[in-house]
Amino acid sequence: MKYFVELPEVWITEFLENDPDCYGYWVSSLTQSWQKGYADNCTLAWTNYIDVVRRLRIHTDKPIVVDVDMLFNEPSIAATIAKELYAVGCNMIVVESKRFPKVNSLTPNALVLSTPDEFCRLINKVKTTVPKLEVIARNEYLVTTKNIETTYNISKRAIRAGADGVVIHWGADANTNLLQETLIRLKNDGIKTGIIPTKYLDQVVNGDFDGKADFSILGNICSSYIRHTFSHQSVKTLLETPCMFEPILERVGSHEPQGQKTLIVLGAKPDIISGEVLLENPENVKKFQAQLGDYYSLIFVIDSKSKVSIETSERVHIARVEDSIGQVDSLAAAREYMNTEYVTIVYANIEDQVFKYLSNKGATFLDYTFAGVFNVKTDVLLSMLQTADPSMSILEMASHNNIKLTVVEK
Repeated sequence: MKYFVELPEVWITEFLENDPDCYGYWVSSLTQSWQKGYADNCTLAWTNYIDVVRRLRIHTDKPIVVDVDMLFNEPSIAATIAKELYAVGCNMIVVESKRFPKVNSLTPNALVLSTPDEFCRLINKVKTTVPKLEVIARNEYLVTTKNIETTYNISKRAIRAGADGVVIHWGADANTNLLQETLIRLKNDGIKTGIIPTKYLDQVVNGDFDGKADFSILGNICSSYIRHTFSHQSVKTLLETPCMFEPILERVGSHEPQGQKTLIVLGAKPDIISGEVLLENPENVKKFQAQLGDYYSLIFVIDSKSKVSIETSERVHIARVEDSIGQVDSLAAAREYMNTEYVTIVYANIEDQVFKYLSNKGATFLDYTFAGVFNVKTDVLLSMLQTADPSMSILEMASHNNIKLTVVEK
């Protein structure tokens, strides 16, 4: 069975996005109203749901289902709201068969329902206006009538009106015999079925609804946990709990879109040990060209007198420097090609194993020896170049500016 898990806010994706049991997210009117401090009676503006879906879609490719209540029982308003939700990334809406204003389904004795005629006209207007949006008819008639035949017939009519499936809601008690029998009849007709098992969740866990319902909406489950957790807290207990803000800081940082990177290879001077100009060796050049898949562009910095067989292109460039007096001086020759947000600077003589660490932040050390790899934001690098002595090494420039060091073991 597919589980749609209630989403209190977008941050929950940090914990559920990679959970195989979370097929998609359910945006619930009950818990959204609770979190925003409103009554669960359609008082919370529909722009809230549109905003939540828009922000959620940035962080997930999973299906998003929105609880749209009864859409004010007005087909034109319903169609407009559905269009907006679909435009920002909603995949499915669940439309209730209730009268406006809303009364929560977990209080079935207070429910006032639409007529089947009104309910189906509403569904038809929404579906024909936004045909690519999946529309699920949430049938509340079983809990009020206790009549399987009536519920089945109204569900079939909703399908004929354009609904893609049916949720049979049962919020009365844990005796689900009527619900299961109704679902079996609908499944026998090949109709997509769903449940919201707030009162009988243990039965779903035990497999009682396997083969009877295609999906289960785990409504209110996350917000209930949050409220339960905080109901046991006080200012005193919160003050006694260490403030572990670092994971929050890291998560917030991960939301920032990552810009492209430029790889700059410094090889203007002959190698100290071999005396060779390493970038004159085609095999050495190929090692760096093999990294191009991870970079927007690749720049080889070489002496103006060096003879190299490097084929340039829109993404591969050669920056010539004459009689370089140091690594900073050589690096400055590549400025016109630094068009990305980040820059990775590497020495032409780095060891083969260092290629695994090209993406490390800051200056990379192998067993406390500089590995010849330096990652930095381009604007920070250009600022450093303005004040650095041209004869400096890259490591000296980094250390003078307190750049982060990353140490890895050989």
